[in-house]
Amino acid sequence: MAADLGKITRPAAKKFGFADARLLTDWPVIMGEALARMTLPLEVKRDKTGTRRTLVLKCSAAAAPLVQHYTQQILERVNTHYGFLAVTHLQMKQGPLPPPPLPPKPRVPLSAMQEAALRAEIAEVETEALRAALLDLGRCIRNG
Repeated sequence: MAADLGKITRPAAKKFGFADARLLTDWPVIMGEALARMTLPLEVKRDKTGTRRTLVLKCSAAAAPLVQHYTQQILERVNTHYGFLAVTHLQMKQGPLPPPPLPPKPRVPLSAMQEAALRAEIAEVETEALRAALLDLGRCIRNG
């Protein structure tokens, strides 16, 4: 499934100069939460010779001085993540970042009666692993 996702995202990632979508999907892991909240990778631009690869980051005007201060560290983290010299320069574009995702709703346990009804619905499923997966899915659906 992960391989299929890579096939799907590769054309969109390449359009913006990314070799793959890992820089986008792994951004919080690569940068750490603090820098990831202040920045968003937009594209990787290459010069005609291919020797200068510039990572373009979006950040707020307030965060720009701090991001500029961490330029070398940002480049090192990206290159370490890829294991080779993937980017050589950093360019910042100032603008608003998208709002952070909402935290997931806390899961409320089902009542004893709801749990019993759910278990009764899947009781005839023979495979233990499938029964456990259906039980978890049922809890999520009923939890809303």
